[in-house]
Amino acid sequence: MKSGSLWRLSARLRAIFAPFQMLIVTGTYWGDEGKGKIVDLLSAMYQYAIRFSGGAGAGHTLVTPGGQKFIGHLIPCGIARRVRCVLGRGVFSDLKRFCTELDVAKGVFGENLPPIWVDKYSPVWTQWHELLEKWLEYAMGKKRVQTTGKAIGPLAGLRILRAGIEVRHLYGDPRLLRQRLTGLYVALKPCFDEMVRLGIIRKKEVWGPSKVERELLEHAPRIERYVTDTASGLFKAFCHRARLLFEAAQAPGLDIDLGTWPYVSAGHSVAAGAPLGTGMPLRAFARAVVLMVMKALPTRVGAGPFPSEIWDRKKCEQFALDHPELFKDTPDRIKFLRVKRALINAGRATAKDWAQYFQVLGYELGATTGRGRSVGWMDIMWLHYVIRINGPRWFALTRFDMLSGLKYVPVVVGYKLDGKRLQPGDMPDTDDLYRVEPIIENWKCWDEDITGISDWKALPYSAKQFIWKLEKLVGVRILLIGTGPARHQIIVRSSAAKKKVQIAA
Repeated sequence: MKSGSLWRLSARLRAIFAPFQMLIVTGTYWGDEGKGKIVDLLSAMYQYAIRFSGGAGAGHTLVTPGGQKFIGHLIPCGIARRVRCVLGRGVFSDLKRFCTELDVAKGVFGENLPPIWVDKYSPVWTQWHELLEKWLEYAMGKKRVQTTGKAIGPLAGLRILRAGIEVRHLYGDPRLLRQRLTGLYVALKPCFDEMVRLGIIRKKEVWGPSKVERELLEHAPRIERYVTDTASGLFKAFCHRARLLFEAAQAPGLDIDLGTWPYVSAGHSVAAGAPLGTGMPLRAFARAVVLMVMKALPTRVGAGPFPSEIWDRKKCEQFALDHPELFKDTPDRIKFLRVKRALINAGRATAKDWAQYFQVLGYELGATTGRGRSVGWMDIMWLHYVIRINGPRWFALTRFDMLSGLKYVPVVVGYKLDGKRLQPGDMPDTDDLYRVEPIIENWKCWDEDITGISDWKALPYSAKQFIWKLEKLVGVRILLIGTGPARHQIIVRSSAAKKKVQIAA
């Protein structure tokens, strides 16, 4: 894309976001919605990009104008725009993975990275947390969460139990560090002994306090320059009118309190998590604006309810492992998509055909785990719920180009539970979500390929009708429409920014 076009894109975005000193970007379903691209795009309008929750289990992918891909698990996606990147107090620190990510970032963006802050009070991952997660997953049996394996839950749980260490302990009195590590080891050792007895792990996999301490101190010198009191620094920046962008990990469906518990992550993925995960006062967010990122077709990995799911979860995960050639730019992939699309448009597609088509078309593989993602239909009932708990001003709709070439796509417009239709905004509990009956409508799509379109006027009329219908049902304007993975492959609807927002009841 020519630099002049990128400049015009940035100018439109600056005009829209200039009035908002604080911006919160969240997901909508269960993550993997393309927040990385949106944060990368909008962080150019801000001076700080701040992660306020999650840990190394959250993967955010962005593609640079030069075509390079960066998958960030801890460092905010604002790094590509060279804004100050902050890992707030609500982020769980994995020192080894952070150092690895620094190396990757330098390979993509050059040695001279923008300033990065790591909160000194952030809880620290150890090898024991990973073992504890294995134990918890084993103990839960068929009800296990099927986590990413990055031990975010044990980190959060032990923090609430006041066990473990914080980043600051690596630079303080060494006796205190050893005391805290020894205390954590003593508390967890009975679990580890039982795991060894049952053959889940080998005895040599259980490190002693000294070995854990040595590994942590090996990485400590490298990250010391980044360690600070981020809450204090952010408040000073706010008082000096700095512009702050807050980036959530995952999405509301995985929020520890408001998601589909217990099949959730361990942090706050909703907009309200921004003050909690940064230590910023609530009054600072009085005029903040929330932008929710929504993928045209939601996905989910691991365990947990997914009312609009098209096909079997485990089969979706395994399909990607069995057919890696379909997730690369090969003739096999092109042929596969052509055959599946023909079946869909002929009205002969099974749930398997639909799911595999969208999974391959969207390269639906987990950025952290590599698991194939299970795909679902757009879910209006879920959107009403997340709108209620987040209060977004706008949506960013990503992967809209995936609907090109289809005659229609099913959309979930309601739920029935025990024969009764639920009201918009009502959300059954986790167990009942497994039992809801989705009410489905077929929405018209379009023949034209809209990949790369960046002008609203260039969209086919059927695509515009799709957007208008969606806005009418959920009561929130769609400000950004993604038409591809690259930074410039997006439509900015300046007209949507000017119209009054009506939050759905």
